[in-house]
Amino acid sequence: MGERSANIVAVILAAGSARRFGSDKRLYLIDGVAMLTRTILAFRRVFDAVRVVIRPGEPDIADLVATAGGSVVEALDAEAGQSRSLAAGVEASRDADGLVVGLADMPFVQEETLRSIARTMVDHPGFVVRPRHGGRLGNPVGFPTSMFDALTRIDADRGARELLAGCDRVLVLDVDDTGVLVDIDTPR
Repeated sequence: MGERSANIVAVILAAGSARRFGSDKRLYLIDGVAMLTRTILAFRRVFDAVRVVIRPGEPDIADLVATAGGSVVEALDAEAGQSRSLAAGVEASRDADGLVVGLADMPFVQEETLRSIARTMVDHPGFVVRPRHGGRLGNPVGFPTSMFDALTRIDADRGARELLAGCDRVLVLDVDDTGVLVDIDTPR
């Protein structure tokens, strides 16, 4: 697989507290499989390295990550917001040629979408790759190494939205995948 030879690494952000959900949504079962496991397995089918960012002191979640084939990255300051989890994932992936950053609560992203993002990153180095479905931008997002430092400097819980809004090197990838838009914030 071409995308594997380029050392594109997947980072899954899974350090949120899920206050709106009412329980640990990473463990929420979808067709009998924990949401986080389902997300990791989808990424593992495409990427050799899947790094999952969690809060410190979560041995059960760390075991789930390892069992699904991911590696744990602890965000020591995760309570400060998603930006700190993103920074931890980037810092743990400085060896990568690019990152595909996904969210633990988006378990329906299709394997072909992940492959397309990785292929586009390889074909267009230096560009951010963002999926779009039905005219709406979604996740996960592919970031080149040139963005790593900026990703570690984002503040609060905004993630990379503002950074992306000011970037002139974004390739939008139209996909036939509603999974890039569906995050699970409440139990079904």
